[in-house]
This record gives sequence, C-alpha cells and structure tokens, in this order.
Amino acid sequence: MLGGGIEKYTREVASRLVRRGHTVTVYSMKHHGPALITSEGIRIVHVPCLQRSSTEKITAGAAAALIELFRRDGADVVHLHSVAIGAFAWLFKLRGISTVLQMHGVEWQRSRWSNFGRGTLKFLEKLSISHAGALTAVSKTQCEFYKREYGIQMSYIPTGADLKDSPPALEIYKLGLQPDKYILFASRLVREKGAHYLISAYKQLDTDCYLVIAGNAKGEEEYKDELRVLADNNPRILFPGFVQGRLIDELFSHARLYVQPSEIEGLSIALLEAMSYSNACLVSDIPENREAIGDAGLTFQSKNVEDLTKQIQKALSDPKKLIETGKLARIRVCDFYSWDTITDQLEAAYEECRK
Repeated sequence: MLGGGIEKYTREVASRLVRRGHTVTVYSMKHHGPALITSEGIRIVHVPCLQRSSTEKITAGAAAALIELFRRDGADVVHLHSVAIGAFAWLFKLRGISTVLQMHGVEWQRSRWSNFGRGTLKFLEKLSISHAGALTAVSKTQCEFYKREYGIQMSYIPTGADLKDSPPALEIYKLGLQPDKYILFASRLVREKGAHYLISAYKQLDTDCYLVIAGNAKGEEEYKDELRVLADNNPRILFPGFVQGRLIDELFSHARLYVQPSEIEGLSIALLEAMSYSNACLVSDIPENREAIGDAGLTFQSKNVEDLTKQIQKALSDPKKLIETGKLARIRVCDFYSWDTITDQLEAAYEECRK
C-alpha cells in the first residue's frame, strides 16, 4: 500500500475529527501521493524535503514545524507522529503550543539503519520524549518498552480497522486469481516487513494457492528487485504493486490465508484490516503481532523460513480451523480496535494536554 501505517492512521482519525467539528491540518511530503489541498475536509499542506531515506522525514519534519510555528491561524494542539517531527516539540513548547507525541514503533530498531543512523534516532527519541506535552504509543508492548527505557508512563492508544462487508469477487479475476485460492501479503515493501521470508517459504510449499505480494515503497527499488529475483519468474507469485479501493477490499475478502512475516512492527494496520475481513492470519511471533491477534490467529518463529513453511502448510491443511480463526479475528477487531474509540481517546488526550 502507498505510504504506511502512519498515513492510514492520520486519514482515519483526521476525517473523524473533522466530522466532529474540529479543524484539521495535515502536513505531507510533496512527493508522497497526489497534490491535494483538501481531502474529506482535511486541509493538506505539502512540505519539501530531501528525498533520501535517511533525510526525508527529518527535513520534512523541520519544514512542517517551521510552517506551523509561524502560521497565523496556528493549531491549538499539534499531533507529532514520529521522532522525526517529535524532535521539534521543544520549539512548540517555547511558543506555548500543546503537543501530543505518538510512537508507532521503535524507529531505531529497524534493520535499515546503520550504527550512525540508530544513534541519531535514539537521540531524536530522547529529545522528543523530553519536550512533548503528552506521550502515547500504539501498542502495549511499546508502552512497556518506554517505561523500562525512560521510566515514563505512555498512554496506550492503538491503531484500528473498520468492519466492512466483503464485496463479491470481480477485480481479482483480472489478476488471474480465484476466491480462496491465494495467500495474501499486503504491506509496504521494505525489508523489515519480511516479504522475502514469505516468498522463500512459499517456494517450498505443496499447494494450489497463488501468492500475492501486494504493496510498494518509494526508494526501495533494490529490495523490490531482490524480491522479484527471489520469486524467479514463478507465474504463481504475483506483484500487483500498490492496490487500493475495491481491489484491496476483494484481496482481503477472498484470501485463504493472510501472512505477516514482519521483523518489527508498531501495531500493524494491515494486519488489523486483514482480521476485520475475517481472514485467518499467520504472523511472526514478535510481541506486537502477538498483541494484535491475541488468541485469534496463528504464529510462526520470526525470521525462520522453515517454521513459516511448516505453519503455512499446516494452516492450509485445515480449512475448518481457518474459517473459525477468521471469525474470531473479526470479533477481536470489533472489540478492541475501533477507529471511533481511538478518536475518542485522542480527543481526550488533546484536551488533557491543553490544561
């Protein structure tokens, strides 16, 4: 999917805040998506940045902070979605502007960073936490991590998913797919999401299912090329790229199994969306994934291709269990991951930090 969890989170929450009567401005990098001025009542301000993976977030964050600080009709509360923009919380603090810092993962733990990059991100993390007005994280696992590391209490405000009706299969036929005859992966194509583990495991399976690797990521051409080489022109491994609208709804609705082999997560929106469509989900056993699925999903040992192969084969051999697991997954999303409830929690956080 184009963008990632933070972008999806922002759209879902911001559109609800607008419907509740709030004025919402979202800052977005110029090269990410269409140059819209408004969307669903949300004002969108496009900011410049240096388009390299190591610099785009921090330079976009600096540009957004400066624009917001000197805007005549500035915000009452600024929601900071990562340490790249959170590092500028001290400037908002100097101007008396309330801030909410929300952690969507421990950024410096991602495998893409060099030692220098990790050190820089740790510094930005400390700077962000020291000056933000209110602190939140999208998983209980992260809340516990920051309590251990910094001795601080973060508010738990998770990610979410909508419960939608499953559309009948139409668009997936154009990809050569049949309902219940494919395994689905849907995420940004970056290394820590683990698509390479899934492709390697799939090649060892005895199955009539196709494998769909849905997603894209700007600046990750080397990794995407690596995935295609690994797939070795297998006609049963499909790369439809960024998918949205009816097609992504159909892909979620008619998969036999959803697999998320990620090495690191915040609290994955893609996983929650798969669960919301009553998919049986097989995930790596990292704490954030286990937190998301609870007792309503299946796990394998993270980074272990042999175990992933074994668990996929086992899951596919028991169609009845897949159906039962999918039903439990949808119930879990309904009970714990409602966007409306999440918006309620954020509204309360905004009000609290202004006191």
